Amino acid sequence: MNDTHSLTYTVPFRAIWLQQQDLIEIRFRPASPADERIKLDVDAIVGNYRLLGVQIVDNKRLGIGRWLRQNYTGTPHPQGDPSPSGEAVYNEAAQVVYFSLWPRLSAGEAVYLSRKAEIDLDGAGNPTRIRMRVLGRRRKEDELTAAAGFLPER
Repeated sequence: MNDTHSLTYTVPFRAIWLQQQDLIEIRFRPASPADERIKLDVDAIVGNYRLLGVQIVDNKRLGIGRWLRQNYTGTPHPQGDPSPSGEAVYNEAAQVVYFSLWPRLSAGEAVYLSRKAEIDLDGAGNPTRIRMRVLGRRRKEDELTAAAGFLPER
């Protein structure tokens, strides 16, 4: 029996820093025009000046859990295990998805930073990209500003 209610999916995506626009973009496939754009808050998780991942609370309109189940094979994810880069961990009970960009190998301090984001969906309702602001609400530099420098630039 799966007591964690979390599944891990291997999802092809890449993160880039759009320096001119002050955005971090996570692309799931080549950029294409969005049929729908949803604005929401996400949590950027930073540790040791690296963007470890992005956490999103799923809802019916987003349908990230449905998209993952339909397109990828999930394996049980034991609570407390690190998530390798390129993995999406979906907690079925809490309906929260975590896209891992950098593995969190130690129990060191991680900082959760809330950011405004936009998720683009294609005509079938599948996410094509996530775009989030690097600077926060007060336009003050923080850990995410430094972490963006470690991402490929465009």
